[in-house]
Amino acid sequence: MGQRHQLFIIARINGRYRLLCAIHHQWLYGHTALRRCLDVLNILEHSTNRLPIQQELIAASKKNDDFWLPPEERHNKNENVPFPFIMTCLITGASFNVDGYYHGVSVEPFYMAFNEGDNNNGITIFDITDLDHVRYCFVDYYGMESDREVELMTPLSARIYLEAYYVLDGSDERTEKIGLIPLLEKFHGRDLVTIIALKETWPHGEWQKDGCIFEEDDLNYADSTATAIAGPSVGNEQTEQSETKSLRDHSMNNLMDQILDPGKDNSDLIAEVEVLNDFLPKLRRRLYDQAATLQPTTSFVSLLHKALEQDIEVDLSVFKNFDVDDLSMLVAKLRGGKMRVLNLSNMPEFNEPDLQLILGTHQASSEQSEITDPTSKVATGAARDLSTIILLETPKISIDFLTEHLGHYDLYHSDLFRRPMYTEGPGDDAYYGRRTPLQALQFASANTVSQLAWVGIPSRQSCDSKLRLEDGHFDWSNLKYSIEASSRFSGDEGLKFKNFLLDVPSPAAKTIHSLRRLMQYLTSGKIGWLEDWPKAAARCFATTSTLEDGVSYSVGPFSTTLYRDDDQEDYVQSGKGLHLKTGQWAIILVHEAFDARDQESLDKRELEMVSMFGPRGSEELKQWPAEEKEPNFKPLKRLRYALAKALPESSTKPFLITDVPGYVEHVLGSKGGDAVKVDQLKEWWMKQNSDATGSGYYEDDDMHKILHKIYLDEATRNASASRPRPIDPFEDIMRMMMIAQRQDG
Repeated sequence: MGQRHQLFIIARINGRYRLLCAIHHQWLYGHTALRRCLDVLNILEHSTNRLPIQQELIAASKKNDDFWLPPEERHNKNENVPFPFIMTCLITGASFNVDGYYHGVSVEPFYMAFNEGDNNNGITIFDITDLDHVRYCFVDYYGMESDREVELMTPLSARIYLEAYYVLDGSDERTEKIGLIPLLEKFHGRDLVTIIALKETWPHGEWQKDGCIFEEDDLNYADSTATAIAGPSVGNEQTEQSETKSLRDHSMNNLMDQILDPGKDNSDLIAEVEVLNDFLPKLRRRLYDQAATLQPTTSFVSLLHKALEQDIEVDLSVFKNFDVDDLSMLVAKLRGGKMRVLNLSNMPEFNEPDLQLILGTHQASSEQSEITDPTSKVATGAARDLSTIILLETPKISIDFLTEHLGHYDLYHSDLFRRPMYTEGPGDDAYYGRRTPLQALQFASANTVSQLAWVGIPSRQSCDSKLRLEDGHFDWSNLKYSIEASSRFSGDEGLKFKNFLLDVPSPAAKTIHSLRRLMQYLTSGKIGWLEDWPKAAARCFATTSTLEDGVSYSVGPFSTTLYRDDDQEDYVQSGKGLHLKTGQWAIILVHEAFDARDQESLDKRELEMVSMFGPRGSEELKQWPAEEKEPNFKPLKRLRYALAKALPESSTKPFLITDVPGYVEHVLGSKGGDAVKVDQLKEWWMKQNSDATGSGYYEDDDMHKILHKIYLDEATRNASASRPRPIDPFEDIMRMMMIAQRQDG
């Protein structure tokens, strides 16, 4: 049951199209399929995702032909996710939008056939060969459950796919209601995946071109169009296709040859010509073009530093002849420039001592020396400016090493991306979602915020005057707590509670942006099923905003504890035995009347309850002035947050409680960090929340009582906890139907 759909990402690798990843979506069709397609396109084209995607395309180019063959037994191959960053991009765009959309997806093998999935609403395909020009298409391969038929086995545009479900001439009232025409306009100028690409990826399919079957022999002319399809070569910047053959160009090329001659000292010549506007850009391009053959010398390292010192993203993975000492010297020089992102991917022999040497952390103690803290002024050079390290396809660097030494950085490591979606097991275990047990990563020693806690107060308790104090605050000592309801996030009886280890590296700025996105999602009013919010929270902490525009399609690793939150015992468990250690921070979210659709529905609920227990009826109560209402409070549907830090036992209170501006001052200002950055983050937060409704800081004194409920009563709650009930398949079906009704109704 469902509106089933699969999504694929392909690319031209070593002269032939290959499938890189695939997912299954249980409820995707019509305009929702277009919206998810558009989100995936935006993610794949976003500038911050380009370098990691390129690194996985490079890794793909190093695979032999046998790698791409399906195994004899399905799921026996332990590499269902060989390109986890690209898979994360696909999962994020297809399953989540901060405006209130979430629907789970499942990982499929990267060698999946286009028609191998359970499907009744077509497939979506993305071609990332050219990251400046990502292509898309929809395909119906045997007949969709739509109002109108479309041509089978051929690339379909967004308009043609949409017209299978809706009439776009204005006679269908849904056209304007759900904004179909503006949605289609966002696809204007985007090219479709070519029939050649589809035939190369899945050669056994009977693909149609101009109403005829596209035969394999027709691929002979593919080479003539390969350049147009392939786009820039993977890994390096593409050399300009045609430069004006002028005397100046000829002279510049001769000059480059002289400068790159290892047998000559050209320092005086370099000092003379580096003032030319086009010298450094052309030098940079030449160095990257010749990266594989360059032999490092002290002068070359200095030359490379000159060429790269204005780059925000620095890719050193292509300089294969540079040893660790050379790279260490170069990185130390670049830290004085604009470098924020350092790529050291696709280096199979690169190990942990090498990384320590390059980053200047080889003298760091096991207790996390400040030299590894990018916010610290005592770090080597301008180390605080290096914020992101990309280490894809570096198998000799372990996650445990990263958690211990580099938690203050934004980290891109293949295993960090792969572990939330990792599957193994014979038969169909992986298909049905069984996952291996995993222990949550402990980034707490280096992570600024180590936990996320959610407390949900249902409408029934929000409206109950017996659970309020005279000042209108909740009486936390009498709020009922339901163990089973809390674990399932279902029903409206009892206080809901769950906390999670944030087992991904999350520097302060990223944490703040993630919190804002999560609050935006939770107050969107479109949440279909409350138990899905941890998985949506995983997306929020993996996709962060930027200070410039507040909107971003950047992608990072999912928190495994959030992404895999479930009642089954073989999943990572959170909310059991979690304690906030001294010095650690937690984000606390208090969600009042979370199960009410909106404030109006909550007001009606209040009137019904007062009518039931009070002296007057609900109709008469509607006429009362607010100050004469009984009980003496107004229930609100709202989400409030606070940041809490566990203090030593000698403190007068167990926790320091503050808002985001206060948190920024504590974690950045207290370390002598960049005052401008502190002010920027505070200003950004205030601006983002200036017009926010239904959310804000929890500044009441009873936050200490909430924290006591979360952290100090854990043993009591666990002792009385009942075993979580098994998942009811019928309930899951009903959940999908409810979500679909809200999205498409």
